[in-house]
Amino acid sequence: MLFALSSAILGILAFLPFGFFWLFGFVFLIPLFVFFIKEEKLWRLILGTFVFRLVLATGTVYFTFEPIIWISSIFIFLGLPISVFAVKKIIKKTPFGQLGNRLLFILPILWTLFDHLQARYSLLPTYLMTAGNIFGSSPFAGLANFTGLLSLTFFAAVINSVAALLIIGFLKEKQLILKFPKFKFYLPIIFILLFSLIAAWWISQSQLQKNKIAYDNFTDFIRIAVVSTRRNFSSPDFFQLKRELLGKKNNFDFLILPEDILDKSIISANDAVGNSQDDSLYVIENLAKELNKKTIATLDTVSGEKRYNSAVLFDENGNIADVYHKRRLTFMGEYWPFDWQPFYLNWLKKFNPESKNYAIFNPQKQYVKGEMKILSFDYNKKIQFASPICLEIHYPNDLKKIKESGAKFLINPTSNRWIDIGANHFLYLTNNLRKIESIWLKTPIVSSGVIDSAGIFTPGGKINSDYFESSDNYVLFIGEIRY
Repeated sequence: MLFALSSAILGILAFLPFGFFWLFGFVFLIPLFVFFIKEEKLWRLILGTFVFRLVLATGTVYFTFEPIIWISSIFIFLGLPISVFAVKKIIKKTPFGQLGNRLLFILPILWTLFDHLQARYSLLPTYLMTAGNIFGSSPFAGLANFTGLLSLTFFAAVINSVAALLIIGFLKEKQLILKFPKFKFYLPIIFILLFSLIAAWWISQSQLQKNKIAYDNFTDFIRIAVVSTRRNFSSPDFFQLKRELLGKKNNFDFLILPEDILDKSIISANDAVGNSQDDSLYVIENLAKELNKKTIATLDTVSGEKRYNSAVLFDENGNIADVYHKRRLTFMGEYWPFDWQPFYLNWLKKFNPESKNYAIFNPQKQYVKGEMKILSFDYNKKIQFASPICLEIHYPNDLKKIKESGAKFLINPTSNRWIDIGANHFLYLTNNLRKIESIWLKTPIVSSGVIDSAGIFTPGGKINSDYFESSDNYVLFIGEIRY
C-alpha cells in the first residue's frame, strides 16, 4: 500500500504548475508498477489502486471534488487492477513459468487503456489528470502529433515501466553496484531508457518544427481580437472594453467574447433562430454593429421551452448569422437527470452562492443538449470553424470529428466562475490539454473565458496569449489565425 501512496504523491508533484516538475512524470508510476508486480491478492490490488487514484485526484483536480463524480470515476479505473490480476494468472499458467517481470511489458498498454477509459466515461471528463497531460508543458509535447494524449500517455507508461524494471533489480540486489557481473546485466536496460528519452525528445522537436512550418505556410489568415475577463467583470468594464475595441478596430476583423460575459444572458425565443433581444444580447448586437466586425459570444438561449448554452455568431450589422448549441453538458451544473439531491450538497450553496443556479438545485435552469455543428462565415472566402464551449474542449475525440468535418480552427469560450481555490492550477492543466490537442489536430485553438487566458494555441506548440497583469477586469489579445 505504501508503494501506491508513494506513486500518488509523485503524481501530484508531476501535475503541479512549476518549472520542471513534469520530470516527475517519468517516475511517478514506478512504485505503483512495482506494487502490481509484487502483490498477489486481488483485494489488495484493488484497494491500493483506489487509494492511489483518490489521493492523486485530491492533489491534482481537487477543484472538481464531488463524491458521486469522483467515486464513479475511480470505479471505472479499477478495471486496471482486475486486469493486472487476470494477466498475472494467465502468465503463470503459460510455459514461461514464473511471472518474473513479464507483466511490465503489458502494463503500459493496460495503463493507457484505463487511464483514458476513466477520462472519457466519467460523469465529468478527467483528461486533465491523464499521464500524458503532464507533458503538455515539456519538450516532449510534440509526441502528441501521433495520437494526441494517447501517445503521450503510452510514452509515459513505457518509460515508467522500464524504470520499474531497474528498480525491481535494485531491490533484489541491495549491493548491486558492488556486484558488477550482475550489474552489467542492467546496463542494456539503462542504455535503452536513456536512448528512448533522447530519441523521444528528438522526435518531439522534429514534429513540432514540422507542424510550425506547415502552419506558417498557410497563406490565408484572419485577424482576431480575443477577450477574457475576471469574475467581477461588470457593465462599466464592458463599456471600457468597447472604447478600447473601437480604438483598435482597424487591427482585427473578428471579435471573440467569453462565455457568459455579462453573467445575464437569457435570450427568449421569437424568431427563426430562436433569439430576441434582452439587455445582454442588445449590448453585444450593438457592439458588433458599432465595430462593424463579426463577433461571437456564448449566451443562454431559449427556443420554445428548451434552454440552451449557445455560441451565437453575429455579422457586421449585428444580425445573428449562426448558432451552435452546446452538446456536452456539465453534470450537476447544466443538467441533473434525477429527482433527488445528495444531502451533502447543501454546503455548496453556502460556500458558492452562484451554485444556486445549478441545474441540480434549480430544475428550471437545466439545459437541453445540442448537436455537433460547424459554424461558418464569409471572409474573402467561406471560413468554417467550431466553438466547443467550456468543458467540451475536454473531449478530444469530439474535436477530432469536428476537425474531420472541415473546421479550420477551434474557439473555446469558457466561464470558470465555479472555481475558486486552484484556479491557476486548473488553467495550467487545461492549457496543457489545449496545447496537446492543437498539436495533435494540427489546428489552432483560441481560448477566451471568464477567469481564463486570452490567446491562440498553435500546432507548433506555441502559445500566444495574455493573462491578467494589470488591475483591469479584462484582458484583450489581438493576433491572427492562419488556416
